[in-house]
Amino acid sequence: MTIDRLGMATIKHLRGIHDLKSYRNACFALKRLEPYTSTTFFNKEKVYYLNKCGRSLIGSYRDIKKSSNIEHTLLRNDAFLYLNRPIDWQIESVLEYEAEQPTAHGIVFKGLSVATKSKMVADAVYKRNGYTHIVEIDNVRDMKDNLKKLQSYVDCFKYIDTPRLEIFTTTIDRKRKFEKWLLDYKLRGEVITFNSIR
Repeated sequence: MTIDRLGMATIKHLRGIHDLKSYRNACFALKRLEPYTSTTFFNKEKVYYLNKCGRSLIGSYRDIKKSSNIEHTLLRNDAFLYLNRPIDWQIESVLEYEAEQPTAHGIVFKGLSVATKSKMVADAVYKRNGYTHIVEIDNVRDMKDNLKKLQSYVDCFKYIDTPRLEIFTTTIDRKRKFEKWLLDYKLRGEVITFNSIR
């Protein structure tokens, strides 16, 4: 269940979640799960994910394939552990909201505004202490794209109960840019570098 919930996991992640004691004991436990898992390597570390047999055993429909998103998934797992393993952690959560559009051709109807339903995908979402925490993992995305996504959160936050944005990034320079943007757009949140949580 944990591997399905996270998408992919390393032994380090599974030891952090379950009381598997030593590395050797964790390897022994995962050896027994071999018929239900597939493995790949990332940075000389084994990464586990459920295969077809494992998914059918637990009734999961989430088909994970090894791809270029391995690093992103593993960084999201690091954030999960740092945030004390939220119970209602949902990965790749779709947020729907109505974004107001500027009036078309200068025509304004009294009492009506042009709005379109928009969607965005957050890396993870969970609730704690009355806040809806939205987690974003930034590792390779261009900063222009990050700015666009942050701007879309301005509209999205109007439709979420007490939202809080938590951004995990790779460098101090990127952290500073995110912190400036959070202030500029008056978004409640925090920016954390991965080096500070390891």
